[in-house]
Amino acid sequence: MFKDLKNLLDRSYSYKKSLKRQNIKQENVNLLREKVKNSKYVPRSLTDKQLLFFLNRNRCDIDRVATLMENYYKNGTIIPEFFKDRDVFSKKIQNCLENQYFIMLPITSNNQMLFYHSLKNFDSTTYEFDTAAKVFCMLFEAHTCIHGPLSEAVFIFDLRGLNFRFLLKPSISSVRRGFKFLNGANPIKIKKINVLNTVPLFDFIASLIKPFIKPKIFQRIHLHHSDIDYEKFYENEIPRSHLPKEYGGTLGTLDELQAETTKKLMDLRDYFILEEKQRELEFEDYIRKHPKDVKCHD
Repeated sequence: MFKDLKNLLDRSYSYKKSLKRQNIKQENVNLLREKVKNSKYVPRSLTDKQLLFFLNRNRCDIDRVATLMENYYKNGTIIPEFFKDRDVFSKKIQNCLENQYFIMLPITSNNQMLFYHSLKNFDSTTYEFDTAAKVFCMLFEAHTCIHGPLSEAVFIFDLRGLNFRFLLKPSISSVRRGFKFLNGANPIKIKKINVLNTVPLFDFIASLIKPFIKPKIFQRIHLHHSDIDYEKFYENEIPRSHLPKEYGGTLGTLDELQAETTKKLMDLRDYFILEEKQRELEFEDYIRKHPKDVKCHD
């Protein structure tokens, strides 16, 4: 099974080119592998490409990256609602992709990942927070599987259609766990979060989430009201060449771009299934060998 995952990843982006582009040495990849080999949560069968995904977050501090990995894989164990049942063809994920936009936009000239998200269906009964969070995590992994790790990520969130009913959907525990993951286990460095079509409701949302987000992340949120000057937005934030048609961009429509992203996720179905098995089987193996550590869901 692990060999199948390695073969699948070997067919993706060029590992050597990514090392050079991100200025990471193979010896650091080896050091990281040695650092996490006795971890309770981190799989010991991780490929070099999987290690690079995390090492790219902070290549100068192996200890810090090892802690990040421990937190990431621990979250994969104790937050099954975000990291389990990641079959792209599952009913919940398909429903999520049909009613929300999750789009990989072109890589920026600064070598940054660019992601777009908004509601497609304004009926709150179609929305499920846990599945949306799961798809977001899958989106990041898919981008890395295709293009290799990049230094930073820029996000575009359009709040059009958001109302108070959507805020009642997620449980407090899911929100708390989501922000805990964002603060201490997220392998993606967030450069900027552009929030479009902000409404008075967002002030309430901001007051709710601010205590749970690290100040440095909160400061990277840039608000844009419905009367936004898009010419300035193109110049200062994101150029037309990287935006959907609905925002005056030169790319395809949201529906077209969503279809392209969904296909990319579907093409990686085997990866998501194998990666989940990798986490589960290795954790079970660790517990068998270390029965005293059975109390793990802290």
